[in-house]
Amino acid sequence: MNKSEFLKALSKQLKLLPQEDREDALTFYTEYLEDYGFAEDEDVTAKLGTPKEVAKNIFADITMKHIDSNEEKKSAKKTATIVWIAIISIFSLPISLPIAICLLVIVLTLFIVLLILFVAFFGAGLSIMAAGTAVFASAFIAPGIGQKLVCIGAGMMVIAIGLAICFVTVLLFILIVRLIVKIIKKSTEKRVKKA
Repeated sequence: MNKSEFLKALSKQLKLLPQEDREDALTFYTEYLEDYGFAEDEDVTAKLGTPKEVAKNIFADITMKHIDSNEEKKSAKKTATIVWIAIISIFSLPISLPIAICLLVIVLTLFIVLLILFVAFFGAGLSIMAAGTAVFASAFIAPGIGQKLVCIGAGMMVIAIGLAICFVTVLLFILIVRLIVKIIKKSTEKRVKKA
């Protein structure tokens, strides 16, 4: 198969390629055949292979070129997205920084309020238990047996109420702390998954 027959057969094999890629491939092989110094009637398939084999190589090369091009576009798109996020972050800083500080202050305030409520309710329970102990102890100075029994009963009841308040306060505090820890863990897990 001479040069012109080879190029015609190669052109037929490359008819499914886009026009630009087909012309580039044919130009390359035309120049290659001229530079190599093949005579017009010399068989070129001995050196290059059949037009079908050459076309397979061209299809493979062009496919790889397009894959590389798409990966470069995706990489460039990611880089551009990161740059835009950085620019938006810088310009939104005068707004977002005060908001972030306010949210931090609100969270700290809620934590302090919860701590104060815990101390207050626990202190109230202890105070009620102390009052119950005082009522119970007053049974020793009460004049009659009826008064002594009332002081003992009332003192024990008030001590039980104080213990219940302390127990419920500690239980609620533990539950609230566990809830806060769970919320923090879930929010950090979501951020890690997004990254």
